[in-house]
This record gives sequence, C-alpha cells and structure tokens, in this order.
Amino acid sequence: MKYLKIVAILCVLIFVGCNSNNIERPKKPKNLIKKQDMVNILYDMSILTASKGVNKKLLEENGVFPEDFVYEKYGIDSVQFALSNEYYAYKLETYEEIFNQVKNRLTEEKKVLDSIKNIEAEERKKRRDQEKSTRAPEVETIIPSKKIDTSQVDIRQ
Repeated sequence: MKYLKIVAILCVLIFVGCNSNNIERPKKPKNLIKKQDMVNILYDMSILTASKGVNKKLLEENGVFPEDFVYEKYGIDSVQFALSNEYYAYKLETYEEIFNQVKNRLTEEKKVLDSIKNIEAEERKKRRDQEKSTRAPEVETIIPSKKIDTSQVDIRQ
C-alpha cells in the first residue's frame, strides 16, 4: 500500500512538474542512490508489497514493515529514497530503464517460481500414483444370496 502511495506521489510530482512553465531540474542529491541499487530497492519493495497484500497480518505480527525493511537493508532513509526517486523520475529514459529492469526481474522470478510449482505438482502426482499402486487392491465382498424356497409356505388368507 505504501508502494502505491509512493507511486501516487511520484505521479503527482511529475504532473505538477510538467504543468509548471518553468520546469526546474532537480539537483543531484549528495547521497544519490546508484541506479542499480534503485532497481534492487524497487524490486524488493514490489516483492514485499505483494507479500503484504497476501498476508498483511503475518508480516505485521513478525514486525516486518516493507519500506522500513528495505530502507534498513540498503542503509538508506525515506528522504534519501524520495530525493533519488525524484531525480531519476526527471530523467524519464533512465527511470524507464530502472522500471524495465525491475519488471524483467519480476518476470524472470515468476517463470522460475512457476516452473518450481509445476515440478512440485508433478512430484505430488507421482507420489499419489505410487501410493495407489502399492496399496492392496480393494476386495469387494460379495454375500451370496440364498433363494428361499417358498413352495412349502402356507399362505393364510
């Protein structure tokens, strides 16, 4: 959710920046996050934001807050991230490269996870088939039916 807020803020900044007559190029921050680190940060934020959507309560119970976790992992703070993000957002070609790298990385990761999922499904199916083949066949018990001789029965009226 916070990732979406960041994207929304970026969109507003870009919109407002594009509407002003004198577009001022943001100054390069002193502690600018390297381009590849921005890719890694945005990738991690995407993964954590997606996992937060799946089981938010579990993450919060374990004290995992996606943005804080990423900031700590890369030794940055929210201001440094925002300033670096603003700087790269101004350079649309660079920003597009960053997002394309994140997208490609997510796509590749999804392919790997899908193949693992398929392999696991095949292994489960093989185990079930093996269990079925090693079980003793079910024997159907047939109770022979006896015919009752009714020729000797007196029918009372």
